[in-house]
Amino acid sequence: MPTSFAAAVTTSQDLVRFLLSRVDDDETELRKLSRGQSNEGTGLRSLDRLHAELATKRRLIGALQQLVVLRDQPAERAVRHQAGQMLRFLALPYEWHAKYRQEWRPAGSH
Repeated sequence: MPTSFAAAVTTSQDLVRFLLSRVDDDETELRKLSRGQSNEGTGLRSLDRLHAELATKRRLIGALQQLVVLRDQPAERAVRHQAGQMLRFLALPYEWHAKYRQEWRPAGSH
């Protein structure tokens, strides 16, 4: 495996760990907010929908992680690159977090 590919996979693994930790944090906060509140929300921010969003985000991160670790073949590079970009976009809302790395900032974002 070329060094650049190995470094990219390691960086992606760090990013995935960071994202999954933030989802865990969000789930903890959601549990705190939902204690004692009715879960009958019909609006856009119902608790059921927020729980579903976090579960979906976790599945999406896992699927993108699988694409990032494809072998380093020319036909797979574009897919791996786009999957990495999507992971970076998922991390962007957490750029304020102390463990966020500027190297994760997606290309073209401000």
